[in-house]
Amino acid sequence: MMRIALSLLLALCAASAITTPANARDPQTVINVMLSELGSVRPSGCPGRWCACYLDTVLARSGLLPTGSNKARDFANYGEQADPGAVGSIMVMSNHVGVVVGDCGNGQVQIVSGNYSNTVALGCYSPNRAIAWRAPVTH
Repeated sequence: MMRIALSLLLALCAASAITTPANARDPQTVINVMLSELGSVRPSGCPGRWCACYLDTVLARSGLLPTGSNKARDFANYGEQADPGAVGSIMVMSNHVGVVVGDCGNGQVQIVSGNYSNTVALGCYSPNRAIAWRAPVTH
């Protein structure tokens, strides 16, 4: 019974995160949506390398401007400049992109992203791998 109640509470929180409008100063909505989808697989319509496509759909669903691209590298020119490693910033790497959710405690940042081991997942990366740090923007 307790598990059912907890599951319903988590589902309610996830649903409210998905429908809550966001703005450039509220990257937490993007984080909430992505964390609510941990373990999800490639969305329909996204190519084999789907991290950028997934992040783009999350931005759009969060009321933020998407890039319109399926390439991680294209996020290097997206939005506004962000502080390196700041929670909520978009970490752009040459072949991967995700959103910073914390610190891994070993000098690495933790990001949530699509196409990490073929799912939406958390991973730790050296900040040195970043080619850009960006903040999402509204339409």
